Amino acid sequence: MQGSWKLPGGLADPGEDFADTVAREVREETGIAASLSNGGGVVSLRHSHGFRFGVGDLYVVVKLVCEGSDEIQMDERELAGARWVPWEEVRAMVAPPSAESFDGKVSQTNLDFISSALSGALIAGTPTPSSRPGVSSMVYTARAAET
Repeated sequence: MQGSWKLPGGLADPGEDFADTVAREVREETGIAASLSNGGGVVSLRHSHGFRFGVGDLYVVVKLVCEGSDEIQMDERELAGARWVPWEEVRAMVAPPSAESFDGKVSQTNLDFISSALSGALIAGTPTPSSRPGVSSMVYTARAAET
């Protein structure tokens, strides 16, 4: 999907929670500090099988809330471009299902993820102590969409 517009992302470090991974990747790629608090949550989760090394792949889309400046400071080693895009422009950039190239386009799947982040129900994360000393867990629970 090189050349297409997509959401910031990357691989989780061992022991790293979904929201922490997304916040780290957004900060590394765009310079923007964001967190799960005050309105964020898991938007969607895709679980696919048969990826590298014969293992499954979890793709988690998380809505975060900006914690300061929203000025993008793009990491040129990671991205070819980064910018805030108005919703109507994103919708106009969707590649048709038969597209052979996604250059400058957005996939229908990414459009669906973004739409859910803007107006869908979120799965909120709450830090919770575990039965193992010194180890906490994140419990994700569905909540109603904000109106």
